[in-house]
Amino acid sequence: MTAIPLKDAIERLAKAVEQAGTDDLREIFAELYPAKSLPDVSDANGPALAKELARHVRRGIEPEEAVDLWNVVFPTDRHVYYDEEDQTLRHNESELRYAEQ
Repeated sequence: MTAIPLKDAIERLAKAVEQAGTDDLREIFAELYPAKSLPDVSDANGPALAKELARHVRRGIEPEEAVDLWNVVFPTDRHVYYDEEDQTLRHNESELRYAEQ
C-alpha cells in the first residue's frame, strides 16, 4: 500500500520524464498531448523534449492526468488511483474483495 501526496507524485513523474529514453518519451508525449502529432524524437533532441515535458508536468497536471501518466511511466505499478479525500496518489494496493451474502 503506497500513498503519495499529489505534489510529490507529480515531482516523481517529472524526474522520471527528465530521465526517460527516446521510446519512453514518445509514449509520454502521446499521453500528455493526445491530439498533437508526435515530434521527431531522437537521441539528439530527446533531452530537450524531456525537459519540456517535465516542465509541463511540474506546471500542474490534473490528478486524473497524473494517474494516466503514472501508468505510462511506471508500468509495473498496479491499481493506481487518485484518492480525493486524502489528495494522494495511491498504487500497488490490494483490491478489496467483498463476501457475497
